[in-house]
Amino acid sequence: MKTGFNEATALECKGQSLMADLEACEKNGFDYIEIRFDCIKDYLKEHTLDELATWFKTHNLKPWAYNTLIFFNQRDEAGKKEIDDEVDFIMEVSEAIGMEMLITVPSFDVKDKSVSEIKEEAVERLRYLADKVGPNMKISLEFCGAPNCSINQFGTAYDVVKEVNRDNVGVTVDTFHFHEMCSKLEDLEKADGKKIFAYHLNDCEDLPLGSCGDDKRLWPEEGVVNHAGIVAALKKIGFDGVCTIEEFRPEYYELSHAENVQKAAEVTKAFVNKYFN
Repeated sequence: MKTGFNEATALECKGQSLMADLEACEKNGFDYIEIRFDCIKDYLKEHTLDELATWFKTHNLKPWAYNTLIFFNQRDEAGKKEIDDEVDFIMEVSEAIGMEMLITVPSFDVKDKSVSEIKEEAVERLRYLADKVGPNMKISLEFCGAPNCSINQFGTAYDVVKEVNRDNVGVTVDTFHFHEMCSKLEDLEKADGKKIFAYHLNDCEDLPLGSCGDDKRLWPEEGVVNHAGIVAALKKIGFDGVCTIEEFRPEYYELSHAENVQKAAEVTKAFVNKYFN
């Protein structure tokens, strides 16, 4: 099992930047990095994609995914144009640096739409996006564990991905989101492991289910997420990918940038060694 770092984890630390994250992840032995949309755009204000590509060619750390194409579904025509423009940008970045996956999240606060209607439209949109990026790039649908998210459970997300029926469309399993809206282990156990494209590692405070924002995330195994159950299900279905730490906790942003990434590397490696090695 490889390890990854999502840039959200150190996003508000003093001195954070894409280059700072790259250097710290390389130093701390991460295998992959998930590049945030805002971090790459800030980087390109003073640098080029060729410079970034050269960096990756000369270091062990590799790009894993673009995080995130936000709110891909239930958009008006202007919103769909925004998505198209963003995907064009993602494809340009990906081609330059050899990144083969984008992660996308569903829209929030969709009013008066049934689950069936939401699924049907999401299938249509993901097929469109899959055709747009082409077969050599993956799209991973990340359900979000919030009551007002249009796709907020693993089972719903997996139903959509099955209906899309494209080799390059799969699901992101984020342990915080899986816990928060009571996704079912039996749904994960019945999934095709090859359809799990990304695995986000984190934990959650012991608060009422569905009530937590991202600021309530914790380092893995410091909260109440059933990691043993999720890992057992992933192993059962043959998942073999990258375990990526993703935090948004204000207390972790108070650490120095170096301390944040070092801690993230320590807990991720410890988790992988405990459960997968």
